[in-house]
Amino acid sequence: MAGKAQAAVLTGPRQIEFQEFVLPEIGPEEGLIRMEAAGLCGTDYEQYAGHLTGTPWDITPIIPGHEIQGRVERIGAEASRRRGLKEGDRVVVEAIIPCGQCFQCAIGATTLCESGLGYGLYVRSNSAPHLWGGYATHLYLHPRALVHKVPDNIPTDILSLFNPLSNAVRWAYELPQTGIGDVIVIAGPGQRGLLSVVAAREAGAGTVIITGTKQDKHRLALAKELGADATIEVDSEDPVRRVLEITGGRKADVVLDVSAGATAPIIQAVDMVRRGGKIVLAGLKSFKPVGNLITDKIVINEIQMLGVLSAGWVSIEKAIDILKRRGHELQALCSHTLPLEEADKAVRLLGREISDGPEVVHLALTVDKSI
Repeated sequence: MAGKAQAAVLTGPRQIEFQEFVLPEIGPEEGLIRMEAAGLCGTDYEQYAGHLTGTPWDITPIIPGHEIQGRVERIGAEASRRRGLKEGDRVVVEAIIPCGQCFQCAIGATTLCESGLGYGLYVRSNSAPHLWGGYATHLYLHPRALVHKVPDNIPTDILSLFNPLSNAVRWAYELPQTGIGDVIVIAGPGQRGLLSVVAAREAGAGTVIITGTKQDKHRLALAKELGADATIEVDSEDPVRRVLEITGGRKADVVLDVSAGATAPIIQAVDMVRRGGKIVLAGLKSFKPVGNLITDKIVINEIQMLGVLSAGWVSIEKAIDILKRRGHELQALCSHTLPLEEADKAVRLLGREISDGPEVVHLALTVDKSI
């Protein structure tokens, strides 16, 4: 097909260049998505700043953007039949493209697929058909990409929460099996931490506690609006002591760490979770070791420690369901929407390098349909 796509390409640390790519011809099992918006998360900033050196995501040149939503612009006949999709359908696309053949895919763990194929973090932009990321006007739809059809009536900015919300569902609800009446502590009030408050409430948690620093006053206030029972400012009070006070000595059934960079919350989690409780580790620490971790406490108290990276099909479907029912309640999280042309500014805002007034909570890049 004729035409070109525009994309923001990360060519090196802190170097974003706008490039054009010829739109690919679409085969029977392929498709082409016209991007509507790409949500941003902490990984986008780590990628931009060059902090992913030594990880599988240390890749340039690349079109970033793994939180993908848009409309089907072209779709092959077989892909349309198999997926139940037609041109014009609104969709969100999972970041990981499972191979369906490796051991992890065979046991149903598609988020751990060994192929290394996906969007925004996995494939160089000089690898045909080039459109492997969401910071672009178009996205290539691989035959094995996982696609979810979504309603037309969810506003663009609210729908851009689907990825962090699906993470929250998996981390605070699905993986630890949070249940009715449980006490959960969420360390870190970023967008995923705040949305974990929502997910924990959906799970039926009885007490939801969230921690943050003195820089997080606005976010902690948002947490209360979203249903947190208590907030803890770790700069001014001992979070372990406060959890013991709030729970009457019971401690937490689940502690979820979604803080970025800091390792202290992991040490604290071991002391604030009950015997037989669960600690979920989701916040990346730039490969820093966790000093002073006493593993005997984990053994003696039979604490389960679970690492988790991303969301899968079930948690994304649940996130879409929540957005259908409660999306309007989450509007306050959608602090910034910028055009694709301002991708560099958007990532720097996310990393708190610069400010334009309102504090960044959730940020999305949108695509002008006239481009």
